Amino acid sequence: MIIHMAEGATIDQVERVINRIAQDYGLRCETIVSNTTVIGVKGVASIVDEGRILELPGVDRVIRITEKYKDASRTFHPEDTIVWIAGKVPVGGPHLTFFGGPCAIESEQQALESARIAKEAGVDVLRAFVDKSRTSPYDYRGMDIKKGLEIAAAMKAETGLPTVSELIDLRHLDLFLEYGIDVIQIGARSAQYSPLLEELSKIDKPVILKHGFGNDMNEWLCAAAYIMSGIDRERRSVSEGNRNVILCYRGIKSFETETRFAADIGMIPLVRIKSHLPLIADPSHSSGDRRLVERVTYGFIAAGAHGIEFDIHNNPAEALCDGKQAVNHEARRIIENARRIHALLADVGIESGSTVSVAAK
Repeated sequence: MIIHMAEGATIDQVERVINRIAQDYGLRCETIVSNTTVIGVKGVASIVDEGRILELPGVDRVIRITEKYKDASRTFHPEDTIVWIAGKVPVGGPHLTFFGGPCAIESEQQALESARIAKEAGVDVLRAFVDKSRTSPYDYRGMDIKKGLEIAAAMKAETGLPTVSELIDLRHLDLFLEYGIDVIQIGARSAQYSPLLEELSKIDKPVILKHGFGNDMNEWLCAAAYIMSGIDRERRSVSEGNRNVILCYRGIKSFETETRFAADIGMIPLVRIKSHLPLIADPSHSSGDRRLVERVTYGFIAAGAHGIEFDIHNNPAEALCDGKQAVNHEARRIIENARRIHALLADVGIESGSTVSVAAK
């Protein structure tokens, strides 16, 4: 629910609305101030009696949000959200951000060499994955968690770049935080696991939410709302929610077998229109082939992605995990050209015919 205050509404009038929502319905509000004040009601707003709100002084109108993913909806939050990583790397809005590094940490030497290549290429955030959810139990799934996190910390110390790592098991969350992981990533296989998403609503770390390869857009954005809402399984508001969500598109399963996943380029501008959240894309896992990664990257950027996450390995031919889709020193050219494309389209809006005010800069 969104409550639009009338032009000239006083602070006392705004606070009275917020207090009524809290006292009568036990719900929290988020206030957005621009030309007029807009109050967003968080939680299960269907229980709110519109008449009880409209009768208050200073209220202009009440609008119910029909999307089930309201916290992630642009209707609820019209302006682009910018998520800051480690207080220094912005994702979203006018910014273009690159996440890169090995698909999995295999050894200290491999991880540090890959991290150096990624930094030299111009990556902003290092992939430092210590745990992998693989198709087969016989595939490489990572080393001992603590040892892997020690190496992730060494990658960070070596390069000065913040790190992102995929969290599969909730029991490892405290360890991730202890070892200084800057961004928690939820992989495609975990993208709708509500207990994991609910737990991440209680922390303030940025979270990258991958697009589940069997999910449609509404399911994906609802998963983001789990992290953002702070609502538990009994529909109670138990936390403020985590607003620092970054979406990552990687495509879905289809009948085509020559590419790893089918990446619909139209999803990039569509999600940008529907949601205020930063949106990055993964050309490595969508294509599954390093020969395709460069061109797919440029397509994602031209379509309006706020950034790219891709695999960079010091020796792809010997990689224990997804070496076929990892790039090496060519990562630098990919990033440089992607930034040129981004700059070229800086004044083109995300919707056809629109201009810079909603552009993917």
